[in-house]
Amino acid sequence: MDRAVAERLVRDGRRGWRADSFLGGLSCAAQLALAERAELVSFASGALLIREGDVSSEVFLLVASYVKVTAALADGGWTLVAVRMSGDLVGELAGMSGAPRSASVRACGVVPVSAMRLDWSEFDAVAERYPEVLRRLQETVSRKLTAATRRRVDFHHRSPTVRLARVLVEMADDFGQSVRGREVILPVDLKHMEWGELIGVSESTAYRALRELRDLVDAHHRRVIVTDLTGLRRVADGV
Repeated sequence: MDRAVAERLVRDGRRGWRADSFLGGLSCAAQLALAERAELVSFASGALLIREGDVSSEVFLLVASYVKVTAALADGGWTLVAVRMSGDLVGELAGMSGAPRSASVRACGVVPVSAMRLDWSEFDAVAERYPEVLRRLQETVSRKLTAATRRRVDFHHRSPTVRLARVLVEMADDFGQSVRGREVILPVDLKHMEWGELIGVSESTAYRALRELRDLVDAHHRRVIVTDLTGLRRVADGV
């Protein structure tokens, strides 16, 4: 990417990248180094960034909007694994290992996904020059593995309502948009079926769980609004 374009992208993007996201936690110099080695790409809603099973070494740094991470099921269907937002890194596990892609990543939402795409070798070269990139990579992978492990444990020991509360709190903390009072908007458009996939239950069970949280969460709109985050944390903690 041309340096002037890279500088403008970093300058504009920094305003929207969460401090705890991969990009948001890097210095401006490291962000710029990654941008200069990357290609700026855009994906309309529904377009694939990564296809499960493919062998490729590209990684994507999300600049704007969000994506859904899905994995195939044995019966031929698929399940929603995670949601990633602007500032996040996707594709790093296959980049590091050289193994086939373990999941698909698809653009979502009304706003097209803007991303920096670069080969793992280019990403690795920046990491060698800027140790903070490697540290952020390790933190990112650790957080993803911790979240996946926690959900597997929750599946066996927590009710669907508590599991959903935990996912909602996690999303609110990661990328919720605070508005008036105690309300926090989750800037993702997920159906009941997809909420169910995130916590390992059917669409009808996810609907009932949302109903049980109706005093804390407003799910009647295209985007979920957490109306009482403190109360939702109490449910998530089993209090």
